[in-house]
Amino acid sequence: MDEIGKDLVLNDLNLKEQQQRLPARKHFWVGRLVEAKIKRNDLITEKRKLKKDLVKKVIEDSPVRINLTSAETAAERYESVVKLNKSIQEQDTIIEYLEKVEKILSNMHWEIKNVIDMNKMEQY
Repeated sequence: MDEIGKDLVLNDLNLKEQQQRLPARKHFWVGRLVEAKIKRNDLITEKRKLKKDLVKKVIEDSPVRINLTSAETAAERYESVVKLNKSIQEQDTIIEYLEKVEKILSNMHWEIKNVIDMNKMEQY
């Protein structure tokens, strides 16, 4: 989070530098957003596979005949599935944050333009 704070500091001395660096910084943060979405998708895939295996195990290990819905509910309570659910929720939070960062950076060029226009007005 400190890293994004450095990218958002504007003053008269670094205005041109920030304007030139903005596309690269936006690319960096969008790349992190894409990586987070890929990781989330991987976690979901891992959860599906694990849950499928656990459902089979629950059905096989049950002393009585158990239906699929009950087996899925039991599989959701396994600690490994609970951990994956927590990781997916954390990834969702990271994605939400990175989407907001991307939106802020998308609007930064307007902020820079406004500062430049204000500086021009002050000079006249």
